[in-house]
Amino acid sequence: MPRRKKQTRSLLDPLTENFARRLSSADARLRRKTVKYGFWVLTLFFCYSTMFGTYSIPRIIRLELQKESLQEANKKVLCELIDNSHIRSMLEFDAGYIEQIARTKYHMVRPNETIYYYRGH
Repeated sequence: MPRRKKQTRSLLDPLTENFARRLSSADARLRRKTVKYGFWVLTLFFCYSTMFGTYSIPRIIRLELQKESLQEANKKVLCELIDNSHIRSMLEFDAGYIEQIARTKYHMVRPNETIYYYRGH
């Protein structure tokens, strides 16, 4: 003999059945009111979600501004990386560049070399 399944009903089932029955048998005025209130609820929900939700307009604008600033920062870092890689290759292979840095930055001189400084008027 098959087992009987106990049918569970939610607490809102009687209300929804009664509401659906009332709405189908009610006059057109009640249906219009229901549709009108439903439309207003959906409109309010939509307005709330566009202003304060996860995908709201202010958040999208804020994220777009952050994206632009991050792209600018990325361009600057990329330019610095290219410059630094060029300087690195010159430091590895260009003896003239190393000599120029030693003379200008560290004030080094070759043995028996005399440095003259010009004082302008």
